Order: sequence, then structure tokens, then C-alpha cells
Amino acid sequence: MANPSTQPPCNARTTDIIFARDFVQSSYTLLEIPKSLEAYISGNGEGPLSFQVRGLEKDTAVLCTPTQTFSLQRAHTSNMLLPIAPIISQRRQGYGTADMEIDTDPYQIYEDESDDSPYEKQVVLDILDSVLDLIPISPRLDRLAELLGQCPFEGWARESEQKGRLYSWTQLQSIIQASDKEILQWLKERHACMIEGHWRLFKRRFMFDILQEILMTMNVLEMSAEAIDGNTLCKMIEEEAPERESGIESWMVEHCLESFSDDEQVLKPGYYHLSAKKLRTYMGVHLLSTIERGNRWKLEEFMYTWEKSLHGHFQADLADLAGECVVEADRLRERNQVQRFVRYFSKSHLPNDPATRFMALFEIKNKWEGQEIRPFLRDLVLDEKKLDILLLKHARSVKQPGGGVVYSSRVIK
Repeated sequence: MANPSTQPPCNARTTDIIFARDFVQSSYTLLEIPKSLEAYISGNGEGPLSFQVRGLEKDTAVLCTPTQTFSLQRAHTSNMLLPIAPIISQRRQGYGTADMEIDTDPYQIYEDESDDSPYEKQVVLDILDSVLDLIPISPRLDRLAELLGQCPFEGWARESEQKGRLYSWTQLQSIIQASDKEILQWLKERHACMIEGHWRLFKRRFMFDILQEILMTMNVLEMSAEAIDGNTLCKMIEEEAPERESGIESWMVEHCLESFSDDEQVLKPGYYHLSAKKLRTYMGVHLLSTIERGNRWKLEEFMYTWEKSLHGHFQADLADLAGECVVEADRLRERNQVQRFVRYFSKSHLPNDPATRFMALFEIKNKWEGQEIRPFLRDLVLDEKKLDILLLKHARSVKQPGGGVVYSSRVIK
């Protein structure tokens, strides 16, 4: 009696698997897609789908949808893969111009090319030994700062001195390995502006001067940061601009008002509600970046200068500079006191390779508290869970008696 496990099921069908006469190996590539990409494809309905491979020739390939970025990694399989497709028979037409319009779908075969087999036929499309994995990754945006930093905008009077290249939106899309949404978010966070068809960053000092003009004029007009009349403010600043030779124009003021406004506050057209966090962060980072690299400010002196730059509209908060500075404490032997200093140390200047970034962080400080180090790492991962995994891999953690965690290097020097 035959072994039942070797018998085909009662509902099994016989299929002939054949190779097409014009079969060419390596004509296809199989993609294994994650759930997020599957959701994008299935949830788009009948709308157009957008997939773009972006970057320069020297870059490792990434695939971008309008909102996400995926790395393309080839994974070899232990068994050969034979993708197959059903054959659709069609009647051959007479020769002539009509033949040029016949759909040459590889799944089709002409009736006079088929044999007399009674079974369903499937054609082998390819023989493969690998698939391409699509893995969600953080957008690779570091090149944006390099490209747009070549030609920062600092007023029309200085435009003739600019030597760098300018980039349109289409050019940025092809060069930057990130989705449109991620690129636009980066540009928004850095207060970039479209000027004559090209995306530009403002020179930090020039934007600082515009913001100073805005805050000082608000004081003159007795305006609240929560309800700024844009037209009145722009008019007064532009009228005084020739006397101060600042080169500040109304559109520049409007751009700053819009860029530094609170996204969650909706006012009537022409009015703005300034974001305390955005403004404080920009002012603080600018002041820190003006001191010579490696030098430090006494913390109390820096806080006083920072507060003064806000002209009474906001109160400086060191928490807004997380990921942009390092606070250090020196013990004064003669007084047995601790003197605190602050120095400019931005995550935007750190390498994107995780291991190299951790090395750079532990060169600055041997030990980091959890709330200190995490802001310097968030741009490397997609969520907090993966940030925890990154810390576990590259740093040693020690729980403190009073709560909290301190991280140190895994590398023994």
C-alpha cells in the first residue's frame, strides 16, 4: 500500500511548466516589501504610486516613496527561485502594421505555438538566486546641509559675492536620499526659503539680525508674540531699513514670521503667533556658534546674553538646546565650588555612522546621562525603541541610585 503522505491531495491539479522560446535569465528582480510599504500600495486606491531610487552613482541605493525611505539590500537564497505566470493564448493576426500594436506581454503565447497538452500551462519568467529586501531607514539628509551651505542667502547686497551652486527642488529630489516629506521637513526645520526658483538657507547671522529687528519692533509697537500684525510690522521695518542699511525687506520678515510661528496656533490671515521653542532655540544656537570652536561660555553669562537677545518676549530655557550644546562642570579648588560652562556641540556636525558617532561623543565626555545623550542620537533611528537598542549595542549603562541611567563607552582605551 502506498504511503498516504506521498500521495497528491484529491483536489490537486496538473500544470505544465515551460520555458518561453525567448527566455533570458536575470530579466526580473524580486522585491520583499515591509508592511509599511504594503500599506502604502494597498491603501492608495486607484491613485498613482510613486517609487524613486535616489542618490549619486557612488551611493548605496535607496528607494523612496512620497513619505518614507528604504534601503535596498540584496539577500541571496539557498534555493533557486522560479517565478512563473499563467499563459494567455491569443490568435496570431496577419502581418502588417497591426502587428506592431500587439501587446507583447511575456505571459502570452500564440495558439499555433502551443502543443496538444490538456493541462494548464505556466511559463518560467526567470531563474533567481536572490531577492531585494526593502528595509525602512532614517533619511540620509546630511548632504542637504553641505549643498545648501555653499551659497547661503545674506541679502541682495551680497549676492554678487556668492560663488556656490544653487539647487532647485527637482535637483534636490534626485540627489538627496530621502522622501519628499522628509526633505521638506528638514528644510522647514532650518527655515529654508525658495528664492527665485532655488532653495536657500539664510546666513545664520543675517536671519539673527532679522529676528532682532522683529523683536525690537514688536516692543516699539507694543505687540504680543501671540498676535503679531504682519503687515504693520513689515511696513515699519522696511521703512527704517534704508537708515540702518540692513537690507531687510518685507518678504524676508514675512518668511521669518511664518517660519518661526507655532504650527498649532491658527490665527486670522496676516497675523502670527511666534513659537517660543523655535525662536529660543535659534537664538541660543546662534550665540553658541559665534564663539571660537572649542571655547566655552560661563553658563550664567551665556544665559544672560541669550535672555537679552529675546528682548523680554520669552524666557531662555536650556532644555531647548538639547543636542546642540554640552554643559560641563569644573571644580574650583580654592573655593571648593563648581563652575558650569556651556559649549557649542551640534549633532548636525557628528558622523552618521553609529559607531563613529559614539566615539565622538565619548571623546567629549566619558559619561553621559540618559537625557543628555539621547538628543544626539535620535536622527540615527526611526523610533525610541530602536534608540534603546542602539544605546545597548554601543554603550555601557549603569543605573543610578537616585534613578536615571549613565552611559559610558564600551571601547577600552
